[in-house]
Amino acid sequence: MKGKKILLVLILIGFLAAGWLFSLRSATGAESLEKQQALAEEADEYVQKELWVRAIPLYEEALRYKTKNNIQIESRLLTAYAAYGNMDAYNKLVEKRAAENTAAEQEYINTADSYIAGLKLEQGMELIKKGIEQTGSEKLVEYYEENRYAYSVNVTEYEDILPTRENTFMPAYGENGWCYVDENGRAQLEGPFEAASRFNGDGFAVVKKGGKYYTILQNGDKYGVDEIGVADVYEMSGNHILAKNDEKYSYYNYDFECIASGHQYEEITANACGVAAVKKGGMWGIITDSGETIVDFTLQDVAVNSLGEVFAENRAMVKMDETWYLINTKGEKICETGFMAAKAPESSGYIAVGNGEKWGFMDDTGNLVIAYQYEDALSFSEGLGAVKIGNKWNYISERNQRVIDQEFADAQPFHNKIAQGEITGKEALIELEYIEK
Repeated sequence: MKGKKILLVLILIGFLAAGWLFSLRSATGAESLEKQQALAEEADEYVQKELWVRAIPLYEEALRYKTKNNIQIESRLLTAYAAYGNMDAYNKLVEKRAAENTAAEQEYINTADSYIAGLKLEQGMELIKKGIEQTGSEKLVEYYEENRYAYSVNVTEYEDILPTRENTFMPAYGENGWCYVDENGRAQLEGPFEAASRFNGDGFAVVKKGGKYYTILQNGDKYGVDEIGVADVYEMSGNHILAKNDEKYSYYNYDFECIASGHQYEEITANACGVAAVKKGGMWGIITDSGETIVDFTLQDVAVNSLGEVFAENRAMVKMDETWYLINTKGEKICETGFMAAKAPESSGYIAVGNGEKWGFMDDTGNLVIAYQYEDALSFSEGLGAVKIGNKWNYISERNQRVIDQEFADAQPFHNKIAQGEITGKEALIELEYIEK
């Protein structure tokens, strides 16, 4: 009897020990690791025989066990997906690994290639940007630079198209006069007009027809008429018309009534960043939207950009003491570096500056970031700068690499993915397919 009791105790101890070992294995994940390893090894055998359709489900099942080997097994699964041609599954897994900061350099490139081939350029570039941030890979940087400037060129029937901020209702000049076109070069408002300004943010523009100026709406309806006979209209600026009468420019309303008789200037620019440049007595000054003087008439010159404005991103290039300086909207020098020649800022990018013979680019600190080497140049906008090489224009990146194969007789900066370039006497619209966010 006593022996039986001892036997029962030993059996109980054995069960408890087995249970403890089972619990220990479960708690440490040893069992999961073994099952996962067995599945992965079986999948590896199928991979050696190129039996992808049998290997892939095994890898996928192995990944259901969350172990330290998951990252490695995911990598093997990606190889199988690619070999099998299942790029949708490949890309989905790479996106997961990118989110977890475990994706490899080549995985980013493979998925980006797949996206670009599928006309998903923006998705591909955003993935590469994430890879650059996470890995710092120079190879990914090079890939990004090589692919981010995809573009198309559409040669229009017009001789001139004025840049606008949004590329809608761009004034365009053709054989019949001025009209308005969209980003594809299609007429939005036929005209024809003898002159045409850009539309303002409220949907008003000034056109000239039959020798008389009118304000119009975007559907072509006349809204106001010039009954005083202004000599010229420079531009729309906010809800004002910049018009010339009695040899002076001033501010007019939509009915061509002067609303700032105390502000009469020899020249005037459109307001931007809350300020505008005006000229009196042969010298330039800076005033606010309300007419307050920021810089008295002490400037020899100001650089005007493609939108008829002096300031962009609160910066302007002005000439004083025969030297060009970068200033802010308070009229203060942003840096003490001066240049012999300069173009106006178009955006927050590099600014074109010259030494009297060649052109290069400066940053906000006054450093020459791209050396003097071009016959002419325009300041950067949307990551690209227009440059003249010989007698042709092209576009370069901030790395000073030419990014557009086409050559142009003339060129304008990019605004909202569109730039204008002249080809054989006609204006072409150059459209970027991707803009960095």
